[in-house]
Amino acid sequence: MDKVISGGKHLLFTCIHFFLSVVGIIALGAAPALFNGLSLNITHYYLTFGNLVQKLLEPSSLTYSYYKVVRPLFPEILIRYKESLFIFSSSFIVSLLLAIVIVYSLTRINPRVVNRIKQCIVYLEALPDILIIMTLQLSVVWLFKKTGILIVEVAAAGDQKIRALPIICLSIPTTIMFTKILLLRIEEEYEKPYVSLANSKGLSHFTVFFKHVLRNVLLRFFFFTKTNIWLMLSNLYIIEYFFNSIGLFIFVKDYNSIETFTVALLLIYVPIFIYFKVFSLFTSHLLKEVV
Repeated sequence: MDKVISGGKHLLFTCIHFFLSVVGIIALGAAPALFNGLSLNITHYYLTFGNLVQKLLEPSSLTYSYYKVVRPLFPEILIRYKESLFIFSSSFIVSLLLAIVIVYSLTRINPRVVNRIKQCIVYLEALPDILIIMTLQLSVVWLFKKTGILIVEVAAAGDQKIRALPIICLSIPTTIMFTKILLLRIEEEYEKPYVSLANSKGLSHFTVFFKHVLRNVLLRFFFFTKTNIWLMLSNLYIIEYFFNSIGLFIFVKDYNSIETFTVALLLIYVPIFIYFKVFSLFTSHLLKEVV
């Protein structure tokens, strides 16, 4: 009975949290209507807020302007959203797999070498994303001029989709970030008694790492990965801009309006909110055991 009441309270709190978050996003989206030059226009803001809520409840009424031609916002924004989601999710998976391989390799080598590599990671982390993007673009162009072979597209034109180089560019800083976090957490995990017990039983380094240590570390990694996701999204905006990609962020920049901005923010926020709530629901008891 207590579990049912506790579950009901948690569900109610989650619904209230979600509702207030959506209201906050809509209020933020309507914020431009609050200002009239240097003065505040509260009445216009409330009218815009109400009008925006009404349009969101009727998605077919949402529009954007393209060279003074008014077009429906759906499904165009979903097409752009799908493109950004593909680059983001591909980079996330590639970066996580690479980081796991790198960290596993680091656990096999001399600790002095690992300390030097940690210092290199700090320096690499400080590299600007723009420098990485431009270096890769210029390298591809240089190779094309030398060999006549264009291995990947360096920029999109019109509605052309470009994915390979944006995924690589987003994966590089993300891999560095994931490697740093995973290495720190795995070093902490290796100091726990169960690892010594597993080693004393003669389990191989591979088995201890992937079957016990990594599982515990990944649970906490995914649970506390909210900051990483927001950092990746900020990098994704820069990448879409430099590659002229047809992603969501460039769509919002090119067709900036209260409706476009609010819908885009909701498309980003809602899946992240659901991900963390569902993950927390199914792993909270495991996390208590791990921590």
